[in-house]
Parts: sequence; structure tokens; C-alpha cells
Amino acid sequence: MKRTLIIYHSGAGSTKTIAEIYHEKLKDLSPDLIPITLPFPYEILGHYDLIVLGFPTYHGEAPHSMVQFVENMPSFEPQKTAFLFTTYGLYPANALYHLGKKLKEKNCVLSFTAGYRAPATDAALLLPPMKPLFRYGKNTVKKLNNHLEHIRKCIVSSQIVEINPRFRLHALLNYPNQYFGKRVTHQLTVDDTLCVQCNRCVHQCILTCWHRGSSSLVPVYDNTHCEYCFKCVHHCPANAIMLSSKTKDAPN
Repeated sequence: MKRTLIIYHSGAGSTKTIAEIYHEKLKDLSPDLIPITLPFPYEILGHYDLIVLGFPTYHGEAPHSMVQFVENMPSFEPQKTAFLFTTYGLYPANALYHLGKKLKEKNCVLSFTAGYRAPATDAALLLPPMKPLFRYGKNTVKKLNNHLEHIRKCIVSSQIVEINPRFRLHALLNYPNQYFGKRVTHQLTVDDTLCVQCNRCVHQCILTCWHRGSSSLVPVYDNTHCEYCFKCVHHCPANAIMLSSKTKDAPN
């Protein structure tokens, strides 16, 4: 039986939820579950035979942090088996295809890829509250069961079939949205009357965009490397972090 690691990057929490479902449903096979960090102790990956990687899609692409994580992975010898999945609000475009290519460069065989429509990180904050923005796709449960069965077979079987995601030519129609969407920047602010100084934003930001200021009681934000996953906004226990006054009462 293959040793299995489920590793994920999550902003609002949809990818984390899917990863935790994988972990719970496969618990009889003892998979490990951890979020990615930068830097990361890559040497532990050598202890596993099957690696399940999950990430959210932002503007039709994998987040910079997930791309950086895969690029920093060692080239495996012997070959590793990988299962790649993404969560997305509207459309995953070619996110799986491009990240799959990078995994292949690390001597990883992709045995399966999957995409799940899920609550969108940015749309939930920037658009008026609409139920579809906070729901998973209608077929999510059915897809999950099928994919879990496939992962289970990969764990217990010695036979691995390589399946690579296809390049979606029609995804090029989404290019204008990708181009302009990636160039929109945000300057998050903290309401110091609400901040409880728990430092959750400081500790959980994978790209260290938050730090404790020497002259400020509340955390200080620097968007230089921010990928706008909005994890800090969605997981602030006091709702003290916001994009603007207009999004102050947006659901998270």
C-alpha cells in the first residue's frame, strides 16, 4: 500500500474543505494531510509514494505560491505518482494543465486531475451577495465519490495509468479577463477598533504580506507579493480586515 500525502493551498477555505474530505474518507488508508508553506521541508516528500495536491484557481491560473511550491520541489527519483485537483468559482481554464506540466518536470506521473466548482474567494467579497457564490457545484458529491474511488485504487494498486490534463483551446477566450484581473491590486486595511490582535493574519499568510509594525498595535499589510487569496479577510475572527468600506459587511 502506497504512503499518501494530501497537501493543499487554500484561501477562503474551499480547497481545504475538499482536502479534508479526501482525508476523512480515506482515513482507513492512513493518508497524511498538511497545508503547504513557503519555505517547505521538501525532504518529507520523499517518504510518500502518492502525493495529492490541491489549489484554488485565481483568474484561470494556479496561485503564485502554489506554482512556486511546485517549482521548488526536488526532481524525484524514483518517480512519484500525483493526483492534482483545483477549486474554482467560475472556470478553471488551463490551471490544471499548466501546473500538471510543472509536476511532470519533477518526475511526477499524474494519475488523475479534478476540478470542483466552489465558493469563490474574490467574488464573494467584490460582488453583491448571491447564493451561487457560496455553493459548491451540483455534482460535487458525485464527483468526489468517483475521485475518491480512483485515489483509493491508486493507493492499494501497483498499476498506475498516466492521465494528463488536456490543453483547453477555448480557455483562450478567457484571456482578457485573466489579463486585466491579474493587474487589479488591492490595499487591504485594518479597522483598529475591531482588531483583537490575535495575529492570525500574520501567522497564516503564506507570502508574509502581514507583519507586526513597530509603531502600530494592529498588523501592517504590504501587498508587494500578495496574490489576493483573501485568506486574511475571510478568516479574521473579528472581521477587522477589509478591501474597502464598501466591503466591510461583505459575508466571509
